[in-house]
Amino acid sequence: MEPRDVLKNIYLFRNATPEELAAVAAIAEPKSHMVEEYLYRAGDAPDAIYIVESGTIDITLKDKDVPLGSVGSGQALGEMAFFERGERLATAVTREPTRLLRLPFAKLDQVFAAHPKLATTFYFQACMLLSRHLRMLAPDLNRRYL
Repeated sequence: MEPRDVLKNIYLFRNATPEELAAVAAIAEPKSHMVEEYLYRAGDAPDAIYIVESGTIDITLKDKDVPLGSVGSGQALGEMAFFERGERLATAVTREPTRLLRLPFAKLDQVFAAHPKLATTFYFQACMLLSRHLRMLAPDLNRRYL
């Protein structure tokens, strides 16, 4: 599948114009990974967002053996590290053969500088996702645990 076709279905680039998608697709680095290959490890310095074209990636927290969650086809990972570029808090390892697009932060910053409307779309979509997650968690804030 063409990078532009993969990107247009990712929430971060929803409502991007064809020209904006082409600019992001131009910096996308297609990558293929086999089973149990690491994309990154907890403690690594983040440098890219990953878009999963096909396959599944498990996310585990530092020093934990059980996956916190999984990311699959048509999803993004590493986008939170784009906003806060400290050490990675989790490890990402492929569960099955996986194809993805790697979007280097430095190149993505350049695309956003050249396409400010795209940057606004990207940040807005990220904020909307965070807002939805917080709304889902809010009912549990007052829940008593025994």
